[in-house]
Amino acid sequence: MVTNYLIFLASYFLIVLSVVGHGILAIKFTKINVLSDEIGFVGLVGIFFLILYSYITHFFISHNYLHNIIFIFIGLISVYYFRSKILIKKNLIFLFSVFSIIFLSFIIFKTHDDFGYYHFPYSFYLNKFSMIIGIGPLNHGFKTPSSIFYLNSLFYLPYLEYYLYHMGAILILGFSNIILIMNIKNYIDKKKNSQFLFLNLLAFVFINVFFYRISEHGTDRSAQILIFLFFIYILHLRGSYKIYDKILPKLIILLSIVISLKLFYILYLIFIIPFIYYIVKDDKAYLLNKIFKTPLFYFATSLGICVVLVYFFNTGCLLYPVEQTCISGVEWSIPKSEVSALDTHYQWWSKAGGAPGYKSPIEKELYIQNFTWFSNWIDRYFFNKMLDFLLGISLISIIFVIIFKSKKQNLELKSFKSNSLYYCLLIFLLIEWFFTHPSLRYGGYVIFTLILFIPLSYFLSNYEISKNFKKKITIIIVLVSSIFIIRNVDRIIYELNFYQANFKENMFYFTDKKHFRIDAKIIDLLMIYNNCNQTINKCKNNEDFIIKNSYGKMILLKIRN
Repeated sequence: MVTNYLIFLASYFLIVLSVVGHGILAIKFTKINVLSDEIGFVGLVGIFFLILYSYITHFFISHNYLHNIIFIFIGLISVYYFRSKILIKKNLIFLFSVFSIIFLSFIIFKTHDDFGYYHFPYSFYLNKFSMIIGIGPLNHGFKTPSSIFYLNSLFYLPYLEYYLYHMGAILILGFSNIILIMNIKNYIDKKKNSQFLFLNLLAFVFINVFFYRISEHGTDRSAQILIFLFFIYILHLRGSYKIYDKILPKLIILLSIVISLKLFYILYLIFIIPFIYYIVKDDKAYLLNKIFKTPLFYFATSLGICVVLVYFFNTGCLLYPVEQTCISGVEWSIPKSEVSALDTHYQWWSKAGGAPGYKSPIEKELYIQNFTWFSNWIDRYFFNKMLDFLLGISLISIIFVIIFKSKKQNLELKSFKSNSLYYCLLIFLLIEWFFTHPSLRYGGYVIFTLILFIPLSYFLSNYEISKNFKKKITIIIVLVSSIFIIRNVDRIIYELNFYQANFKENMFYFTDKKHFRIDAKIIDLLMIYNNCNQTINKCKNNEDFIIKNSYGKMILLKIRN
């Protein structure tokens, strides 16, 4: 047991350091200007470039043990070689403190339902094989891969094997927390009330109270955590164009990772419109040219191209399941009728049409139309998960008003109207969310929370800070951290008792044959591919696919009746 835990702990912290090292390498290469207290942002830069690297290399090689050991080692060398103002003792202590607390959430036995269904199989596929064209029909998740699978595939290591597949969510949660806490500290040090101080603090409270279970993050919650940061920075820009050069890289990094995590969030590109509008309105149009002068813009564009190419090579569609982007002439393309059916399925599921042990008696196509779904959604979803969530964020808001509202108003009143267009677009996204995918996992958490927390932060900033202001904030941070620890300890005890988790022996989460079913299928297909005559265009058929060889790549053509 001791050896197992030591290996896990050592690998865990070495990966964290390696990601920071890759972030430093990327910052040196792209010449991004970072401050000494921005080690959290350095980590996100590292995540961004690891994702980009993982996508590019997947076209040619698998992410096996040797590849990953070398890559992590390069990050560690960078940490040592590029010792700079970022890696000062204070920052390293803070980094290890945050990730030590979060480590508790890494002790998992029972994983998310979707983990064994497609999160694990896709990450494992990246570790075992280079790109296989037309692989989408093997599983729903292979049609809509997330960049977090590509990130996790880099942490497949000897002995620990695939038991570090939650590391991607850990890294995003950890570095985001570091950014939020450092932002809060900087505002406190200025001894001046600010709406952004409260927005950072509210985001910190919400993320660690509601998203404490790493196994539940999937591809959705990590993206929504980063959306919080995106809004904090984009709202801050309006009154602080002097820091435009520092905020722009953050916006590019955050939006790129968010969209790569789940294609659904491509909708958030809509916030580019008010971004440009406000810059032009404030006579700062010349700043727009800087977007095209920063190397990050072109790396972000490259990541977008890689994501689209993976969708295309997996499904024949550029943006699956958007039927209009599917190319019928491509031989491995999924028929548009199936694409449309899956889009209907996603809406049906999010509108409470299906759940474990339940299925609506109405046909999916009829269920999602004309608010037929509404009464069932209210009964099965709103009065279960949705209402608890709304009560929770309302309680947080009430507590903040009680703690921070004072008798004296600030002489410099903050105007909520200065960023009203961003807020209007949030309302638009709420309406779109309700009509198409009214499930919290599809962006609902962040939309509702921002709609409530943004005006609340402006409201609270209109009061003068009290004598115990810093003390109150410190207590809140300590209390929320304690809640995070207690809830994860309680979860671990529950998993020990209910699932008979073997944490006393190792830290491995539960796996069974279901996790490896896609891998076994690919191995069978690969045997046919390797044994066929490479001089002919088509290999021997199996019951599901025609297997082809083109330019050294295996192509799967789904047999359809």
